[in-house]
Amino acid sequence: MAGSPFPEFRATARSPLPPAAIFDTLWKHEEYFAFIPHLKRLELLSDTGDERVTYEQVAVPLARDRDYTARARKRVDQAAQRYEITFTSANEAGPPPDGRYVRVSSIRGGWIVEPGIDGQGSILRYDVQTEPGGAIPAWIANRAQRGAVADLVRAVLARALQTNGHK
Repeated sequence: MAGSPFPEFRATARSPLPPAAIFDTLWKHEEYFAFIPHLKRLELLSDTGDERVTYEQVAVPLARDRDYTARARKRVDQAAQRYEITFTSANEAGPPPDGRYVRVSSIRGGWIVEPGIDGQGSILRYDVQTEPGGAIPAWIANRAQRGAVADLVRAVLARALQTNGHK
């Protein structure tokens, strides 16, 4: 993001599962506690079907825990088997800061799941750009974010495999 010391991180992975199975895992916010790393709390504030607003608290190793409210929107093209979720900060739609957590000032990104090469399995793409708030030096936050992105993608794919009968 122009002018920010915090870059956007992207990850791409393949899975033997069909795109719908991975999307179903991503859109089941109520199950995130079972598999999302560092998640301390997730509260669904609103759900209109294609748009959700969630308030989240996350544990941050070696720093104060963070919180934020985000708006997620889904777009589904079942004919193409292409699923997209975009998310962005919506702190104005959530609870005010209470001092126990450092408020993430900005988060944006998304997930895209589509058929793999030759229609086999899926390709999952994730991107995120976060302004973590607080006094964490950018180089430390960036190093932590890089690892967190990889951990998150692995956790989503493992959960999708698990809930679809694969070990």
